[in-house]
Amino acid sequence: MTTIGPKKDGGPNVDYFQSSESLAQFDQIRVWLQKNCKKHVQTDPPTKEGLAQLVVQLIQYQENKLGKNASDPPFLRLPVSAPIFTI
Repeated sequence: MTTIGPKKDGGPNVDYFQSSESLAQFDQIRVWLQKNCKKHVQTDPPTKEGLAQLVVQLIQYQENKLGKNASDPPFLRLPVSAPIFTI
């Protein structure tokens, strides 16, 4: 794999996902999708470049919504199984 590391701001590293090694991995995913999900991808078959772009967009979306510099971060939610102590 390429030795390109993650970015400091948490966003996607586009160079990593567009490298030939990563695109070869996405090609294996494309082949699997076309083999096992024929009826879902038959009208618009995916490409390895399209899958790489989808992953980049997903990481960027997560960083925008959940990252440390998010403009509207989600509220902290307590888990349902949190014990309630009564005195």
